[in-house]
Amino acid sequence: MFRALLLLLGLTALAACASLKAQENTRLDTAAGEGGGYRLDNLSTARSADELLVVVAFTGGGKRSAAFAYGAMTALRDMKFVYGGRERSLLHEIDVLSGVSGGSFPAAYYALHGDTIFQDFHRDFLDEDFNDDIAGIYLLPWHWDWMFSGQWGTNDEMAEIYDRLMFHGATFGDLVKRGPPFAMIQATDLANGAAFPFVQNQFDLICSDLSSYPIARAVAASNGFPILFTPITLKNYTANCPHADPAWVAHALADPDPLSRQRQQAVLARRYLRDDAARYVHLVDGGVGDNMAMRGILDYMARYDNPEHAAKEADTSATMRIRRVLFLSIDGQAGKDKEISTTPVVGDILRIVNAVSSNTIDAYNFETLRLARTAARNLAENLTRSRCAAGRGPGARGDMMHISLVDLPNADSLKNIPTGLSLDPAEVEALIEAGRYAVLSNRPLRQAIETIDAPDPCPKQTALR
Repeated sequence: MFRALLLLLGLTALAACASLKAQENTRLDTAAGEGGGYRLDNLSTARSADELLVVVAFTGGGKRSAAFAYGAMTALRDMKFVYGGRERSLLHEIDVLSGVSGGSFPAAYYALHGDTIFQDFHRDFLDEDFNDDIAGIYLLPWHWDWMFSGQWGTNDEMAEIYDRLMFHGATFGDLVKRGPPFAMIQATDLANGAAFPFVQNQFDLICSDLSSYPIARAVAASNGFPILFTPITLKNYTANCPHADPAWVAHALADPDPLSRQRQQAVLARRYLRDDAARYVHLVDGGVGDNMAMRGILDYMARYDNPEHAAKEADTSATMRIRRVLFLSIDGQAGKDKEISTTPVVGDILRIVNAVSSNTIDAYNFETLRLARTAARNLAENLTRSRCAAGRGPGARGDMMHISLVDLPNADSLKNIPTGLSLDPAEVEALIEAGRYAVLSNRPLRQAIETIDAPDPCPKQTALR
């Protein structure tokens, strides 16, 4: 019996060694280092209008948030409007689709599979009981390879499950071929608590090529709730990188304003780019750093905080054509635990962790939403200034809408659905309907769509004479 146990453990350890190679990200090659790879600029815009910039973010919140986001997507698909003399679907106009934690599943799935999400996502994700898979990782010996290696953990196992069910070996290189929307799957760097989006611009900082990286592993990192799941780890190849630092870093570091967002992003970037930078990046749940799935987008846009820099960029890129900037936050987060204040003793460790993290996240979310609204407006103002000064009016307009499960009337039962990867089928259907209703009944969004093709005159002070 003892010998059989040793044999079993030995075979499990060998399985772990065999799995290690699959988890490594690859070093950056010349093509990706010269502007190739999974970047927003490299995706075709043939499907959507160049004059519209539509950014949609799906929050964290496990399968509750994923089902709510899926319902919202059915509404966006059916929300039609006329622009440029042609009827369009708002879903098909999405340029950037950001997802964090539970919201990363519909974001990544739609980016890869497109409208077939409405046939297969139910089967591939919403109907799947992932609690059984999680239990198996901890209880079944043939899944114990994570116990015998410091380079293979429980979330690596989950990545394989997600790949088998939803992504089937697809990589970010496949998303380049697929085209828009540009999926920004966001995790959190455990070392600095900052957002780490799976885009080539971010991978440039660790001299790595995102194109060959599996989508399933990015989703696993984004959904990697600490304690329950181990981090997903990336190698930092900066020490032997043949490419120069991104030009925007030096430009931003030269900003004398210590509170400049550009400068802050450059300081974070330098942590990866230094010669003595850490060799590894450990990624955990994206909700730890930003449960709204907005920070990665805002960091990506930080270069437009400076009007002069924005004008220079816009004058030489397709950005100059943008007339409408629309940010949508699809928020499937739960309400606060109201009963915790009526309980004399709280002994449930998971309840304590959930309350502490939720309260912190809620406070941070408010600031993120305000920042997103300001960013949308600032971008539109900068574009208006650039377009009108160059005689390419009319101007641009920026709107930001927050569409939340918690704000819905008569949704108390849905707000209290716990965060997790398994839900009762009736709860899933109720969340889908709630997400659909939340979008279709949102008055500011409907007003923005109804006036989306209306001209915005150039301000007199910037119009050419």
